[in-house]
Amino acid sequence: MANGPFQLGIAALISLVIASASPLNASFTGQTDVIIEPISSTQQLRDTAQAYRVLAKNWRPIAQGKTLQPGDKGPRVLQLRNLLALYKDFHGQPGPLSAPQKDPRRFDSALQAAVERFQERHGLNVTGIADEDTLAALAVSPMERAQQMELNASRWEKLKLPEDDRYVIVNVPDYRLQLIEDGSVALDMKTVVGKSSTRTPDMRTRITNIVFSPTWTVPRSILVTELLPKARHNPTAMHKRGYRVVQYRSGKSSPITEETIAKAAGGHATLRQLSGPENTLGKVKFVIPNKQAIFLHDTQAQSLFKLRQRALSHGCVRLQAPEELAYFLLRDQGWDRTRVAQAANGHDALNVKVKGSPRIYIVYMTAWIDRDGRPQFRPDIYHRDKEIPYPN
Repeated sequence: MANGPFQLGIAALISLVIASASPLNASFTGQTDVIIEPISSTQQLRDTAQAYRVLAKNWRPIAQGKTLQPGDKGPRVLQLRNLLALYKDFHGQPGPLSAPQKDPRRFDSALQAAVERFQERHGLNVTGIADEDTLAALAVSPMERAQQMELNASRWEKLKLPEDDRYVIVNVPDYRLQLIEDGSVALDMKTVVGKSSTRTPDMRTRITNIVFSPTWTVPRSILVTELLPKARHNPTAMHKRGYRVVQYRSGKSSPITEETIAKAAGGHATLRQLSGPENTLGKVKFVIPNKQAIFLHDTQAQSLFKLRQRALSHGCVRLQAPEELAYFLLRDQGWDRTRVAQAANGHDALNVKVKGSPRIYIVYMTAWIDRDGRPQFRPDIYHRDKEIPYPN
């Protein structure tokens, strides 16, 4: 017998539970970040969509106005409270049942907690303040959310993830990577993905190799728009950062000069950055064969992982903890964390084949049901939900 749309149950599409993690792994799972974990089936998403259609009968948008925050009082605060109660983010006043009813028009701590729950479920900055982004998410009607869930149910259905295999899944709108082993989440970390102008594409491929202390051969698009102007302006600084001009035909490497820059500008050469602490790819690169030249890699810009919205790359996927992923993929080949760290900090590039070549899925999911039975939504960063007609 099927459970209700907000309860766990129904044959799971993906049986994902958080594995008992080591202290190192635990540090990469943010307390306010909800990992993908769609242990619900596509049917549960559709059931929840139907529940949202029922909610639509009682849905009333909040009147337009400024940000709402703790201490505010007025009719819009009451509208906010009622709306969050409708979505089951507001759980009522804390304390004994005999406690006097507080003013529902005042923005109190109970409402602040409800706002935080709503923000967390919608991939927003968790502040407890109904700011512009939060009010915009609240303005999306239950009917629109139902359509979003129906669309994503179709996406999950087509994905067909393996049940008893080791694989990696990257959900682009959630900015998150998970390593799945025997149906459990063995490793979970934040990612940075492509900007809207340089989108990270969907793909199904395999992780075939790990390159420690990688070099970086600059793609033509980045060469022309970003690095050649920098090389012309300050060739000495570019040389110190490890950049050299490499001819396409011969592979010959040369220092940056006016002559070699002209060859690169003319399409006869490119720039390559040597291994080292300044390398743009960081210490580790994961090779995933594909036509779009996408790969996973480390990054020098660790501060980006403090941001909630992380669509900031040229299309490749930057990882919060690449050495941990390397360890998990190579431990069956005799690698421990010490060996991984030594390879990552080496002076020369080291290419290691990953036995078994685990599958990797880069997906675009803006809605799922989490392990607590709650609907999760993420911003449609590439506007793909609008590009594809919703199912009737």
